[in-house]
Amino acid sequence: MPSAVNGDQNGKASSRSPSPAPAPPVAESPGPRAAALERIFAQALDATVKRCSYANFAACFPTPAHYVPENLDAFWRDFTGRVGDAATANFNQILAARNVVQSLNSLDTLVQDAKKRKEQAEAKANGGPIEPPTPPHTLPAQTLTLAHLQPFLSAQTQTLEFQLSKTQQANTQLLSEIEAQRAELAALVNGLEHVVRDLEGSVEMLSQDDVQNLTREVLDIDKDLTG
Repeated sequence: MPSAVNGDQNGKASSRSPSPAPAPPVAESPGPRAAALERIFAQALDATVKRCSYANFAACFPTPAHYVPENLDAFWRDFTGRVGDAATANFNQILAARNVVQSLNSLDTLVQDAKKRKEQAEAKANGGPIEPPTPPHTLPAQTLTLAHLQPFLSAQTQTLEFQLSKTQQANTQLLSEIEAQRAELAALVNGLEHVVRDLEGSVEMLSQDDVQNLTREVLDIDKDLTG
């Protein structure tokens, strides 16, 4: 039943546009664009901190610079270091809160996929004109709906088929057990029938006249012995 439904939907979707493949998992490690963003930020932060040189910093505090320059130098180094650390921490917090790395990695994947599709289209065209793909926004709503539902329906179909296969195997095993029990019951009934026939034969034999006469003679002998 699920296969039939899925097959019908497959036919409708393939007649309009190919169904998109399920989105691959996005890597947590920075890709090319995320790494470039981090590198640009590091360069910009380093350039900003360097503009706050000791000479510029000391010009804002002439008295400490004149009397305790070593203390002011230590304070300047600590200040610029804290500024850089705070800026880096805020930057990383924004990256994590906005899922910037994952989004840029998704963009990298889309760009690479687009390049592969272009190369495949060029190779398929074999020097001829390349037919551009149908823009998704021009497709009817039903086609888009089926295309987005196709991965989910395929996964559900596979799950149902797997469960159906397990149920069929369990039913086959149960049927084998029932047939074995039926054969055992048949053997028991056959044995009981033999016992019943033996008992009926014994009763029939005891009811014959010869046996009855022999029984009376035995009883008479027993009376004579006991009398």
